[in-house]
Amino acid sequence: MLAVTFRGPPPHARPLTMDEVAAAIRTGQSENSDWSLDRGQGVKQPSGMRPAPLLAKALALRLGVPEQNVRLYVAGPAMPAMGPRPGEGMAAFPFPGSPKNGSRPAFPMAGMGGRGPMLHDSFTVSWRNGDHWSWMTGERHGSLRWYAITISLMILIFALLLGPAYLVARRITNPIHRLAGRVTAVSMERREPLPVEGPPEVRKLGQAFNRMQAQLVGHVAERTAMLIAIAHDLRTPMMRLSFRLEGLPEKDRAKAHADLEEMRAMVTTLLDFVRSGDESLVMLRIDLAALVEALADDMTAMQSSVTMADPTRTIILGDAAALRRCIANVVDNAVRYAGNAHLSLGQADGHALLRVEDDGPGVSPDHLARLSEPFYRGEASRNRATGGVGLGLSIARSIMEKHGGAMLFENRDGGGLRVTMQFPLAQ
Repeated sequence: MLAVTFRGPPPHARPLTMDEVAAAIRTGQSENSDWSLDRGQGVKQPSGMRPAPLLAKALALRLGVPEQNVRLYVAGPAMPAMGPRPGEGMAAFPFPGSPKNGSRPAFPMAGMGGRGPMLHDSFTVSWRNGDHWSWMTGERHGSLRWYAITISLMILIFALLLGPAYLVARRITNPIHRLAGRVTAVSMERREPLPVEGPPEVRKLGQAFNRMQAQLVGHVAERTAMLIAIAHDLRTPMMRLSFRLEGLPEKDRAKAHADLEEMRAMVTTLLDFVRSGDESLVMLRIDLAALVEALADDMTAMQSSVTMADPTRTIILGDAAALRRCIANVVDNAVRYAGNAHLSLGQADGHALLRVEDDGPGVSPDHLARLSEPFYRGEASRNRATGGVGLGLSIARSIMEKHGGAMLFENRDGGGLRVTMQFPLAQ
């Protein structure tokens, strides 16, 4: 529609007939809304226009005045003399002031449907009325008026269509928005299927998501059961090995016991990782500052280089045991790799921010995003003397997510790693 309006030619104004010009001269008003008229006193002979004697004669007949008392000029070419077509006679123009005997002068119509000659372009007419002259000019309205009317109609149509279109769009998108929100809220702890509603396509999408979620939950359950079974089965042979080690010489027995304890620690860590995804939490109001201070004191008592800045009282909702294990894993990771850890607790934007910083070498920027992945270690050699099995930070991340928090890893400007743990404050 816009292309037709602005690219296509505007419609032509309706021509002005001699009858309408004569009526405008008598009344001062035009019956044709496509033209604007102006008038004044005197004789006006505009430049750039041509005299049209044939049209002037037709107008004089309608006005009932002699031909010499009417002068007509047109912007376009003057209408040539036209005779009747074969089979057409001479049509007469009735006008006021015609002879009383009923005779009427004739004028060639040339197949104009009985309307007589017409004006298509701007014109100027002067006529004599008694002893003084008057003039009138006519201009066609430009295409601006047509554009204004067309654009106004388009705006009106669009406004009328906007309401129904908005309602239809809302009906389609609302179920999608609700589905997206529920998908975002789904986790392994909330395994109920999504409500299926809305248009058929949205219902199919919801059903497909529920099937996918059921399959994922099944796979996770199978993996968890397998890992728990393996960890439990390993404890039995390890127990038998510990008894048999008693018969070894003292020197060999100490080394064997150390290896066995390392295996037990690995199995325990694996079980903690598996259970961290399935354990249910008891959410209570907790003073995070007191919990972190107690943890720092305990680790310092075990000869770990752990310090903490004076914290402010910070209340969050959480499970105390799970939070302690989560924070302990992050602090232990710093002590293990860097030899020290410095803790600070603050608040910002409705969240508690616990920062654990160390003075170690830091981590390659390419590896920062992978530090909380299961079994991933920043130390590529996987030497047990410099780290565990790579599950401590994964367990911490899992616990953080259950508390609605997040962990951010970044290298410090002066060297070392900074882990920022973010918890939502209790309302």
